[in-house]
Amino acid sequence: MKKQIIDIIAEYLDVNPDELLDYKTLVDVNIDSLDFAEIMFEIEEKFDVEIMFEMQSHKNEIGNLGDVVRLIETLIVKQKASQSADDGE
Repeated sequence: MKKQIIDIIAEYLDVNPDELLDYKTLVDVNIDSLDFAEIMFEIEEKFDVEIMFEMQSHKNEIGNLGDVVRLIETLIVKQKASQSADDGE
């Protein structure tokens, strides 16, 4: 999942995915708040989830790209598990 997330960010920024290292901050890779929102929409579409609201509530936990990717992965897994549980009822 990490590779898919990085690929989405790289495609949006038009950069090589290898340039998006975990330790780089959003400022380092020129992601502003509008870019971040657009990237989140693309990720939501790709994974068929709605995580933007939860990402906003966890913004204090984001220091670099590694944090962003880990948080996105966690939220996607959490939402997919919830969707599966709802489907099973």
